[in-house]
Amino acid sequence: MKNSQINELKSSFIQQGYIVLPQALGDADKATLEHVSQELSKRSQELLTTVKSNNQNLSDFYRENLSELIAVPEFDNDEKVCRYEYLKGYSQPIKTLIVPKLQQLIRQLTDTDFVLFKDKCNAKNPGGGAFEPHQDIIAYDQFKPAYHVTAAIFLDDATLENGCLYFPQNYQQDLANLETHRVPTPVGDLPVLQSYEGGTTHGNIRQEICDQMNWIPITAKAGDVVLFDSYVPHYSKKNKSQLTRRAMFFTFNPHSDGDFYEAYYDMKHREFDNPKFHVATPTAHSKRGL
Repeated sequence: MKNSQINELKSSFIQQGYIVLPQALGDADKATLEHVSQELSKRSQELLTTVKSNNQNLSDFYRENLSELIAVPEFDNDEKVCRYEYLKGYSQPIKTLIVPKLQQLIRQLTDTDFVLFKDKCNAKNPGGGAFEPHQDIIAYDQFKPAYHVTAAIFLDDATLENGCLYFPQNYQQDLANLETHRVPTPVGDLPVLQSYEGGTTHGNIRQEICDQMNWIPITAKAGDVVLFDSYVPHYSKKNKSQLTRRAMFFTFNPHSDGDFYEAYYDMKHREFDNPKFHVATPTAHSKRGL
């Protein structure tokens, strides 16, 4: 990217909390991700089927299998994969090919070195996959980093029909008069919005705050990348199409804060049922009270 383009993207990213990078990955990278997706999706389905056939529960299974791919079922079907996680820990191509390229991309736009904090692929199955309005930061506050950048890579086109992401056009402007806790970050003091605690709406931004923001849909083509920080509110609707809409999410934190990837997934394997790991997601675990 040219310096003028980078500077424009930096400004937009700081102001909005997100930017869209059309076709940021080349054909070879897209082919790698497609191959990895097929392999990990198959493995995830095998895990859910095996756990159910053995009359196990996923919480016990993952406490006993700390290096296994994490498969999370849909709320209404415990054998249908909603998402899978621990991609870098399970896939060599992700570790050696994809993550370094994303680190380089983020560094171009932030002038800061980042390390991978967590990763996942949302399956977004037909008829499911609604993620309620939320901020990612509230699911990460058990670890030191107070700022993160996520690279969302779309493996399928994201459309209005199949449940694309929605962001506020400028949430800080919309909520300029809102009194709320703010956290110092590399891009200024950012707000932590009030959210519901416990029950079926755990982690959702309170409705009266959502109503103050001007939400817009972010449609994308396969191969597009959306970068967003851990404070910008976002959500997606149900997939009303007949096809799965897959997207991988790679979340990074500043290198200066430390590397927490293995610590994060060690905790997630040991505490699979913890609602902290299922904020505003269409899974049974997010529907349980704290």
